[in-house]
Amino acid sequence: MLRTGSLVLRALLAVGLMLGFYALALAVALGLLYIPYAEMAYLNRLNIRLALFCLAAAGIVLWSAVPRPDRFEAPGPELTPSSHPDLFRVVESVRTDTRQSAPKSVYLVLDVNAWVAERGGYMGIGSRRVMALGLPLMQVLTVDQLRAVLAHEFGHYYGGDTSLGPWIQKTRMGILGRL
Repeated sequence: MLRTGSLVLRALLAVGLMLGFYALALAVALGLLYIPYAEMAYLNRLNIRLALFCLAAAGIVLWSAVPRPDRFEAPGPELTPSSHPDLFRVVESVRTDTRQSAPKSVYLVLDVNAWVAERGGYMGIGSRRVMALGLPLMQVLTVDQLRAVLAHEFGHYYGGDTSLGPWIQKTRMGILGRL
């Protein structure tokens, strides 16, 4: 029960921060647009360079605040049930046991890692579930250990950990300057 409350709190915090960001961006844009208006209204003159700068800056702020679609790049080759039937039997078995929807795509990565995400779409709407399995990881695990790893990853879907993923990923890429 604590987990659900934590997820609700995180979701409310994320929504609150997002709304705060858009309110701030709108306030900055309106403030920039107010400068030429105030100059005309109160000083009865208009500095054209200042007005153009304010209009351009307001436009850039508003354009930058528009959410962009999430462009997902495959982290490695996609695995298919036809080419890896034994692996997908294990994935399907764990998926059934955890009562989760299957990931739309499963990728092979070169990390000693496994992860799940919801990627694509627009601000998380229309996203699809993806899973990545590390080749070095699968080489050292037994089937039961792999089932445990997969159950852990499906637990991220169940716990809602991937729901905020597209927003978090966009923020992370924006901070790293990779948008």
